[in-house]
Amino acid sequence: MEQCSLIFFEKLDKAVKSNVRRHSVDTFVHEYKEEQPTETIPSTKTLYRYIAAGFISIKPIDLPKMVSIRKRSKYKTTVNKKPLGKFIEERPETINNRSEFGHWEIDLVLGQKTKGEAVIMTLVERQTRFALACKLPNKQAETINEVVKTLG
Repeated sequence: MEQCSLIFFEKLDKAVKSNVRRHSVDTFVHEYKEEQPTETIPSTKTLYRYIAAGFISIKPIDLPKMVSIRKRSKYKTTVNKKPLGKFIEERPETINNRSEFGHWEIDLVLGQKTKGEAVIMTLVERQTRFALACKLPNKQAETINEVVKTLG
């Protein structure tokens, strides 16, 4: 801010606070550069940062567009998707109390999040708690279905 002349900031203040309000900060910077091509002046973005931080006598309320513009969220909100299958709480009581043989649980163990990395598939029988583990090249449904079919 020290490199810029005070005349620039005084003229900017007058232009923005005038009743005419024909100047936006960007318009003023462009016109000033044409009038004074050798003078070093800050960019429009820098001036808006100065205004927001309070370094300049211009307030955000003096600039109607600055007040109305809001920052957009970087993250998209996701709509809850309908879950596939049934919730684990909805399974029949015979499976929960482990009275029948033949009910298997399947899980995938993933390492660090890298695409196409090998995974470990675990199968656990609910009654006997017999466990199987297989290393798979990826977590694609086709790969998992092939391995489950070969086990059955």
